[in-house]
Amino acid sequence: MSSSTYVVGHQQPDTDTICSAVAYAWLKQAQEADVIPARAGELNPETRFVLDRWDVESPSLIDDATGEQLILVDHNEYSQTVPGAQDAKIVEVVDHHRIGDVKTGDPIFFRTEPVGSTATILTRLYDDAGETIDTQTAGLLLSGLLSDTVVLRSPTTTDRDRVVADRLAEIAGVDTEEYGKELLQRKSKIGEKSPREMVLSDFKEFEFGSDRVGIGQVETVEPAVVLDQRDDVLAAMDDVTAERGYTAFVLLVTDLLEEDTTALIAGSAVDTVEEGLDTTFTDREAFLPGVMSRKKQVVPPLETVFK
Repeated sequence: MSSSTYVVGHQQPDTDTICSAVAYAWLKQAQEADVIPARAGELNPETRFVLDRWDVESPSLIDDATGEQLILVDHNEYSQTVPGAQDAKIVEVVDHHRIGDVKTGDPIFFRTEPVGSTATILTRLYDDAGETIDTQTAGLLLSGLLSDTVVLRSPTTTDRDRVVADRLAEIAGVDTEEYGKELLQRKSKIGEKSPREMVLSDFKEFEFGSDRVGIGQVETVEPAVVLDQRDDVLAAMDDVTAERGYTAFVLLVTDLLEEDTTALIAGSAVDTVEEGLDTTFTDREAFLPGVMSRKKQVVPPLETVFK
């Protein structure tokens, strides 16, 4: 057990999770707190590009948080936390998702806001603390913001995200659209992954009442890379569903250029998922026009129908 506090995001970490963990740890360190940025899984190609681009070391990997002191960023549900989190002391939460099931014995700082990224909230926390956002920090925060909002195209994007993005881009010395396109290119590098790695690379588990549901998402400019391996991808989904006892596993293959999604499904609750998403699965596949956000367009309706 460490005497330090770890700032850590969710499992299968994305760019917003990693950049938020690092940026918030830096803010805490500037306030003389003994805080270490951490990660609960391997980095994806986009996040590796971001850390290299802004000359930032990868956060420490922790695979068991039992007995540790944690600050959670970009999530607040035990099904998404680092293993051992239920036996750790959670002292803060900074997030932009629904309120989950994390419980604490004492009152804590718990900051959630309905914005497009955790990085957007952290920008305000830097301002609230009177701490300057330097070029490196701005680059990280902008990366998390643009990644999570799909370069401000996602329906989760708010006016505040746009204002913050412009400000961070100016500090970082980059053009929002040009830098965003670089991120999209890295985000789409999935061809070298195995089908199992594809379905679990951006994956979250939810508890909807008594049902455990997995929802993965692949955001890409080349959806055919995934869909051309459809049978192998579905087989990988079936394996994960059986191993983890999911009622349903939905994989969202999101076309970042066309701004729509093809959904694949595994598990026994096809009818329930069809009702929630107002669609019909044919041969385990459904087209979801205009759907880009798991958080805003998929999780809420599924939670409603399962409960």
